[in-house]
Amino acid sequence: MPSRTSRVVAFVLAVAAHGSAQIVSFEGDSFPETEGWTRIERLFPPERWVSNGWLRFRCEVVAPERCEGEDEFYRWDLVEFAGAQRFMLEWSVITDGPRSEILDVAPVSCVAAGQRGVWFHTTVARDQALFLIDVRYPFWFDLEPVVHTFRVDIYGEYWYEWSIDGRVRVAERPEKQYPTADSFIIWGVRAACVDSVSAFDFVRFGIPDEPKIDCDAVRRLKARCGAGRGGEGKIVAKVRTRLAEGTELTLTNNGDHRPLLIDGRGRAKARYKHQEPGEHTILLLNCPTISRVVSCE
Repeated sequence: MPSRTSRVVAFVLAVAAHGSAQIVSFEGDSFPETEGWTRIERLFPPERWVSNGWLRFRCEVVAPERCEGEDEFYRWDLVEFAGAQRFMLEWSVITDGPRSEILDVAPVSCVAAGQRGVWFHTTVARDQALFLIDVRYPFWFDLEPVVHTFRVDIYGEYWYEWSIDGRVRVAERPEKQYPTADSFIIWGVRAACVDSVSAFDFVRFGIPDEPKIDCDAVRRLKARCGAGRGGEGKIVAKVRTRLAEGTELTLTNNGDHRPLLIDGRGRAKARYKHQEPGEHTILLLNCPTISRVVSCE
């Protein structure tokens, strides 16, 4: 029988040949290990079951004095995606675990990681989420106690965006390329000091199906910050290209996306009003090597 890696490589090549997205998708209607995920052996695995397209877990504390509880995690190595200039990880989850569990990486976490350090680490509780790409600079976000969808979009070594329910919350340049040959996805549940029930709707990752743009045909990206009405910052970004009229591009300003439609002269423009003081990265998501940094005072 072929190995899991050979099956995955065959799958990726097959979808690539058809021009489709190279996506690995777990849809919550079975146990992950039956779909190629590695189930990590744990001393105290929780109760788990599949119901109505959701993978559900009940995690209980087993040693309250040490805040030690049941846990369950699944892993997928990303060797077949090494060097990808476009990569995404998306998952949907709900949990009743309190925010006091987050510092113990509980009750729910999903991480795009690597042997050279943890990258793109999300921990979720009932009403709060923690995102880390660097442990020195955590990002905290309050949540409504409902189902949420989290997503990381990575553009090689040039840019990444982390979003909740489609809204970009963190957008920055990463320190290095991701994924690499030692990268992997790991996700699961854990109880530390408090029992919890959690459920995953789906976990998806890979290379999304997006229009290919001739980035060599983008001749120039210009951006400047000036004073708008009331003295607030206003950014105007312009692009000049040799692209065909009607070509669609996407511009981001620190995670604020704007569609661009190339006109008959190969040009397009975007305006951003009410800009906060500080540096703004203006970047073409279709061609992330093309960017400008402007400063609003």
